Amino acid sequence: MEHGSREFQKAIDYLCREIQNDSIQAGGRLPAERVIAEELQISRNSTREALRSLEHMGIIESVRGSGNYFTGNISKSFSEMIRLLILVKLVTEAEICDFRRTMDQSVCLSIIRRGDFDLSEVERVLSEKTETVEEEIEKDHRFHDLLTQVSDNRFWIELMNAVCDVYREWIDIILRRAERETKEKFHAAHGKILAALKDKDFPRCAEAIDEHYDIIDQAFKQAEV
Repeated sequence: MEHGSREFQKAIDYLCREIQNDSIQAGGRLPAERVIAEELQISRNSTREALRSLEHMGIIESVRGSGNYFTGNISKSFSEMIRLLILVKLVTEAEICDFRRTMDQSVCLSIIRRGDFDLSEVERVLSEKTETVEEEIEKDHRFHDLLTQVSDNRFWIELMNAVCDVYREWIDIILRRAERETKEKFHAAHGKILAALKDKDFPRCAEAIDEHYDIIDQAFKQAEV
C-alpha cells in the first residue's frame, strides 16, 4: 500500500511539473497513461489512479477515445470543495457571503497597491443599460469578475471564480426577487466602488463594498435564501 502511495504521488508530482514548466498547457493533451508509467517506472494502476484523482478535482478532463486534457480550470476543484463543505454543514451560506465581502476588499486593495491599472472595461460594463433581470445579473457578475482580473493575481482570480461559482446561485435569486429601489442601491454601490478605485482611496472603497454587501445581507434575510 505504501509503495502504491509513493507511485501515485510520483505521478501527481510529474504531471504538476509538466504543467508548471508549460510542457502541458491549458487545453493540451497529457501523455498517455502507458507513457507516464514507463517514464516514471511505476505501475499503470498508480498512474491511472493519479489521473482519476486529477479528473475528480477538475484539473484534467478525460475524453473517451482521445485521452486526458489539462483543463486549466483549477477553480472548479475549489468550488466543488466549497459545495461539499456546505453540504456537510461545516460552513454556512452566511460565512461564504462574509468571506466574499472580505475577498472583494482584498482584491481592491491589491489593485490600488499595484498603482498602474486599467479600469476602462469595468467602467464600460457599468455604463451598459440593462432591460431585463438576466442582464442585471450578468452585469453584476461581470463587474466583480473584471475587478478580480484587474488585480492580475492568479490566486485571487482562481479563488474568486470558485467562490463566485457557488455564490452567484444565491445572488441570482436575490436580484430576481429584489424591489427596484434595492436594485438601484445595489448598482449605485458598484459605482462608488469604481470611483474610489479610480481615486486610489481604499478606505472609501472598503466602505462602498460594505454598503454593497449590507444591501445583499438585508435582501438575503428578506428573501430567506
